[in-house]
Amino acid sequence: MKRLFIACLFLLVASVALVAAIEIDPGYLLLSYGLYTLETSVWVGLAAFIALFALVYGVFSLLRRIISRSTAFNQWLTGHSYRKSQKQTTKGLIAFIEGNWHSAKRILPRAAAKSETPLLNYLVAARACHEMGDNQQVKEFLKKAEQSTAGAGIAVELTQAELQLRNEHYEQALATLTRLRRNAAKHPHVLHLLKRAYLGLNDWQAILVLLPQLRKYNVASSELLDDLELSASRARLDDIAKLKDNALEELNTFWSKLPKTITRNSELVAVYCEHMIRLSAEQQAEKLIRKQLGREWNKKLIELYGTIEGEDVGKQLLHAESWLRERNNDAQLLLTLGRLSLRNSLWGKAREYFENSLKLERNAQACAELGRLLAHLGEHQRSNEYFQQGLLLSTHALPQLPMPEKRIA
Repeated sequence: MKRLFIACLFLLVASVALVAAIEIDPGYLLLSYGLYTLETSVWVGLAAFIALFALVYGVFSLLRRIISRSTAFNQWLTGHSYRKSQKQTTKGLIAFIEGNWHSAKRILPRAAAKSETPLLNYLVAARACHEMGDNQQVKEFLKKAEQSTAGAGIAVELTQAELQLRNEHYEQALATLTRLRRNAAKHPHVLHLLKRAYLGLNDWQAILVLLPQLRKYNVASSELLDDLELSASRARLDDIAKLKDNALEELNTFWSKLPKTITRNSELVAVYCEHMIRLSAEQQAEKLIRKQLGREWNKKLIELYGTIEGEDVGKQLLHAESWLRERNNDAQLLLTLGRLSLRNSLWGKAREYFENSLKLERNAQACAELGRLLAHLGEHQRSNEYFQQGLLLSTHALPQLPMPEKRIA
């Protein structure tokens, strides 16, 4: 209250002083511009200046408030558009997940313009078009996706490669992935898609070259990659064996470059040896089989060992008989020993091995071998019996059906 009284008193004294000053000397103010002049007292001019200043200040204050309110409105409007776009994007994604390709294709591109993730909108829309078989729209949406976001090239090309692989366009996918690999050589998903492309093209050599990278970046489990390496190596051996020229040389060169973990796999050794046998390299195959059987016993390898002729068939039989000390109940080994005995013209020993093999396991091959031997020994009735048994075994046993009674001659 005291302050208000002092302020009013001060204003009153100032007003009286101002009136007194005006009465004593009002002053003179002259403004001239071209042909125009303005004459007034200093005090009136000062009052006019103060009024003009207040007017200008007021106008600018009003404009500032209008602009401020307009920005707030724009922000609200932008926020509303953003929220609407997000809802539409979510709706489009739900439609895609539910398999409603038409709705996803229609909704997602519309929401992309004001979406925070236009790349996602266009990529999912492209996938929806792919499901509909609209390849032209797929290309258009992929192009828009790349234009929508800086640095989106890898994501777009990955999507394109995936869609090409799904359409089994393996050569196109390989071209896309080869181009992509220049910019993302260490990208695990790129390596995974490359593996799929090579498998689709049956390019086993490329898979074997790619395998170290697949292992380095843990693209798949060790077990799956081991199986892939084994399958690719087997398929590559088959391809090389079909060559018309220098097949054996190429086969040996390829084998020498394989890692030891692969060349010591009995199944793959069997495949390699089968091809060598067909290419008349039985002696080389015999040595490798004998070496592998020293590491690991394998039924297929012991079967092959009885069908080939080594450098010294006598020593070959002795090697096989040495295995019999620990495996005297192995029917396949006994069959192999019978065959090696035949190769050494030991007919009685061969017959004994075949008969012992059949005691352990009824086998069509053992029946056929014994039947053939007995036929050459003149025992035709027993030979025919073993041939008949072998025939029945090879046809997985005929069903029990009524037969006519045997006629007595």
